Amino acid sequence: MTLTSEPATSPVSEGKYFRWLQLVMGMVCMAMVANLQYGWTLFVDPIDAKFHWGRAAIQLAFSLFVVTETWLVPVEAWFVDRYGPRLVIMFGGVMVALAWIVNSYADSLALLYLAAIIGGIGAGSVYGTCVGNALKWFPDHRGLAAGFTAAGFGAGAALTVAPIAKMIATSGYQQAFFTFASARA
Repeated sequence: MTLTSEPATSPVSEGKYFRWLQLVMGMVCMAMVANLQYGWTLFVDPIDAKFHWGRAAIQLAFSLFVVTETWLVPVEAWFVDRYGPRLVIMFGGVMVALAWIVNSYADSLALLYLAAIIGGIGAGSVYGTCVGNALKWFPDHRGLAAGFTAAGFGAGAALTVAPIAKMIATSGYQQAFFTFASARA
């Protein structure tokens, strides 16, 4: 009897190249939700200029987003265990797109806060699932897989902040929200 840290059929032995596809797809999914977090500050001043709600009231939406993005990950992980990562990531993507659409129409703080909660649930679903999936497929290189997955999140922000800022300047923040929601759907 030999003791190993891996089961007889580990993700490593199932498909040498398939796991790399899983990692790349996780990075793409992470890139698609990153600008909810990193691009938010671009929207604060235009929203305040239109509605005069105050920066602190608008930034509360970001706090609600972060709370729901992070604190609900254990619940979302339970759904991954029960229904699989594909369904949870699709759900997360729909929630993120819905959040951006609601943001594009939000004419009250209540709607802005609702969009933040929806977006946090969606982004947390994607983030937690992608990290967990990367660790599953790379038990032999957990740090590398987690690092690449997090890099996908950063790459998404880096690639979209400038286009979002330009669209806000040329077409308004509401159009930017709606256009970038369409890119996720």
